[in-house]
Amino acid sequence: MGRVRDAVGRIGLPMPTAELAARTWDAVVVGAGHNGLTAAAYLARSGRSVLVLERAAQVGGAATLTQPFADPRWLVSPCAYMVGLLHSAVIDDLELRRHGFRVHLADPHLWCPFEDGSALALGDDPATTRAAIAAFNPADVDGYLRYESLFARCRAALRQAERDTWLGDAPDRDRIEALLGHDPELIDLVFRASIAELLEAHLADERIRSALHGQGVIGTAAGPRDEGTAMVHLMHSLGAMEGVGGAWGYVEGGMGQVSFALAEAALEHGAVIATGVPVGSIEPGDGVTLDSGERIRARTVVCNADPVRLLGLVGDAVPADYRARLEGWRIEGSTVKLNLGLSRLPRFLADPEGVDHFRGMITVTGSIDDTQAAFGRAQAGHPAPEWAELYFHTAHDPSIAPPGKHALSVFAQYAPYTLAEGSWDTRREEIGDAVLARIARVAPDLPDVVEERQVLGPPDIEATVGLTGGHIFQGDCLPDQMWDRRLTPRTPIPGVYLCGAATHPGGSVIGANGRNAAMTVLADTGDRAAVAGGPR
Repeated sequence: MGRVRDAVGRIGLPMPTAELAARTWDAVVVGAGHNGLTAAAYLARSGRSVLVLERAAQVGGAATLTQPFADPRWLVSPCAYMVGLLHSAVIDDLELRRHGFRVHLADPHLWCPFEDGSALALGDDPATTRAAIAAFNPADVDGYLRYESLFARCRAALRQAERDTWLGDAPDRDRIEALLGHDPELIDLVFRASIAELLEAHLADERIRSALHGQGVIGTAAGPRDEGTAMVHLMHSLGAMEGVGGAWGYVEGGMGQVSFALAEAALEHGAVIATGVPVGSIEPGDGVTLDSGERIRARTVVCNADPVRLLGLVGDAVPADYRARLEGWRIEGSTVKLNLGLSRLPRFLADPEGVDHFRGMITVTGSIDDTQAAFGRAQAGHPAPEWAELYFHTAHDPSIAPPGKHALSVFAQYAPYTLAEGSWDTRREEIGDAVLARIARVAPDLPDVVEERQVLGPPDIEATVGLTGGHIFQGDCLPDQMWDRRLTPRTPIPGVYLCGAATHPGGSVIGANGRNAAMTVLADTGDRAAVAGGPR
């Protein structure tokens, strides 16, 4: 127990590739991201022979741990940063807690400091949150409660009612409208509304609107006034981490521990995982061919890669209409990620009383219009990191940093994949400086306490993690790419299934995508008992 964790996900080659190629497998999973590992664990749990092949040296994909700094005691989650949507069925079915999964819930949920020295803190305690809103504008308390209730009602209807819509086939619009009780306000939230209009309809204070609007654009190539951005916030509100609706938390040991626990579960059920083994092509109906030339034969291939990489792996075997759909998938990222090692915690202009702001999520932002304008600049190819979220993991868990030091992850927007001037290679550090300068407007000494830093723009995420376009969700989570418009596990390519974040229910560390893919494979190959959760 703990072998994957102890090796920081570097499993390596468990046997020579010739031995892997000498067997015929029930399923080969291409890519050991968290969804690929989930699919592998469920398939192995059902008694199937499963081989997971990962190009990188370690498992986890975007949810892994790296050691990019000179001191290996810094454990960095390069892309994923917090957990809030990991499905409870995956946690329970695969016994992830027994395999080391632990989470510290973030409270305050959101802390937003302003340049005038004020700050808004929204947390677990309803009375404290109401008081925080009232301190800015007493008239907005009821509006804020109505605003939050919209998302809670959607969560209850779509995740907690007669059917959990994240499991199994995605519902179509008619089914979603029925689940929402044909409530026009909720239907508009799911399918059309912008986050800006929703906030402006419920709240008058500009600072409260400023603090909240970024939740509608995170990880998305859209501005807060663009249609569909309310759905982005809803997507991030549909979880129930540790049974708390909409809660997010920090994983003990870093986000890679989610993937490491999944890998432990898959191995325990008999799956074989090999890292540092690139797949060169998928051979529909026959398996895969490695970059090194060996053919690994399998009845089924489950692909954790994004849609564009699937096209490259399958080649001419893709039907024309499906190829057109994959080629039209919006998958270009707009985020720059900073991973920072700090000598100490920075000091914010806002000095809260009774709020341990470092234990929550910290939003650095201007107004809705500032963010919309930043998106417009980025669309023209100019970096515009106007909005950012900050995550101080060591406020909960000092194990990922050297003693006395602190780890900070920054998720900033907007940073275009293609720059109008220069390249990421020539401008990477300049863009990183711009992100730090934006944060320094509310935390002036942050640049002074940075001892280590890593700057990852969309091309860097693409190169290091393998996500086309550097999009951490394998494609925007706007309404026209969600629900039954997201990709399905079942493809028209014989014997080939998808399990990555481009499938329903969407991006983030969810695991339901991998579970759905495994259940689809089992249904298609006759294992009804496993699909129903019965005896294996």
